[in-house]
Amino acid sequence: MGKLARDAVALCLPLLNLVALAGCSALYQQAVAAIRQPGDHIATTPDQVWLDFRCTERKRPFARVESMEVVPQMIKPGARVNYRLSYVMCPRKPSETIKTSLQRRILFRGEQVARDVKDDFELKPGRWVVDSFFTLPTNSPLGVYALEVGFKMPNGGAHNKARSFVVSNEF
Repeated sequence: MGKLARDAVALCLPLLNLVALAGCSALYQQAVAAIRQPGDHIATTPDQVWLDFRCTERKRPFARVESMEVVPQMIKPGARVNYRLSYVMCPRKPSETIKTSLQRRILFRGEQVARDVKDDFELKPGRWVVDSFFTLPTNSPLGVYALEVGFKMPNGGAHNKARSFVVSNEF
């Protein structure tokens, strides 16, 4: 193989890898979303969260949304989307739970296109991961959407996270 051919391969190989990784990422995200089940599970014990967040020094109950993930990040109209919310909570008393209102909003071009409220959402002590799903209508316009999920604390404070995803026919 001549020098020119080696140089061409050296230039093209990284580009091919990027294209392959982009395709793999979308497939990976679809696979992740497919195996997740709705519901919650504990990620860190209340005792460890108590230490990590110095709960004795905080006004309790203390809770906050730590992260939110939306997969897949690119979908077709009518597809199902998973979102995973992670939160921590320090109760006033050991093993106490808090009933709160969980709100989910979907925005398109800055306008709310869907809203869902669960009034009896239970925050549990420790770090919890919550998986939920929604399916977009088949007539959803193509473009960038935002999903905003959050809850209100009894003292009136709100904790929200927002993530975007794309509705596209380009697969």
